[in-house]
Amino acid sequence: MMQQAGKTGLDSTYEHLLTLWTSGVRDYHTMLSDYLTAHSIFVAVIGLILSRESLALSFTVLIVLLCIFGVLLCLQMAIVLGRLSGQNALWEWRLRGIEQDPAWDAEQLVTSLYRLHETRQPIEDQRNEPRVFEPNWAFRRHRQWWAHRAISFPWFFGSVYSLLLVWSMAKLLNA
Repeated sequence: MMQQAGKTGLDSTYEHLLTLWTSGVRDYHTMLSDYLTAHSIFVAVIGLILSRESLALSFTVLIVLLCIFGVLLCLQMAIVLGRLSGQNALWEWRLRGIEQDPAWDAEQLVTSLYRLHETRQPIEDQRNEPRVFEPNWAFRRHRQWWAHRAISFPWFFGSVYSLLLVWSMAKLLNA
């Protein structure tokens, strides 16, 4: 009877952690989408201002301000997405710990996903066709620094804002 109570506790904890993990993954992608939308709007506004034939001093100052806010938004994006990514990794780590418990007799879904992502080991399931799920190119590349969205997107947009900031500051100094 004691083993049954322990198993129920594992199942309950696993279910709660799985909910936290899936919610965290959803929140990460929602935040990424929101940040990409904000950056797209900033860059579009800067592009519209730059497309004017004659750029007045006030518009150049506006570009400087938008670039400064854009760089700050890049920093915030990197921090928030990095935090969410770390939090999701914690939930996944806890889930794998439960799956490794000797009392756990259910399928080890998160452990299999981890092996596929991190060690690029294929997943075998004799009930499926094909019986082996091989990691594809994206699985093999996703741990490289440039493939992390929390790193690559802030760097990309930060570079765009920095170049535009340098250009507009040079224009202000020459005016």
